[in-house]
Amino acid sequence: MKIEEVAYAIAGETLAILEKKYHYRIPDEHKRDIQRTVQGNLSHILATGQKPDTAEEPGGEEASE
Repeated sequence: MKIEEVAYAIAGETLAILEKKYHYRIPDEHKRDIQRTVQGNLSHILATGQKPDTAEEPGGEEASE
């Protein structure tokens, strides 16, 4: 399995958890778009070698604790 496929699968699992545990409703089209976006950004994520900046997200610091 390629690392891009793993990234796609991890994004899918994350979305499934959001639906099951937190009762989010995410349309299938949005799921695929999110998974493709994560997959497409994988090279950038691996190149930077650091965690994504959570300062842009409201409450991002609290979520990382």
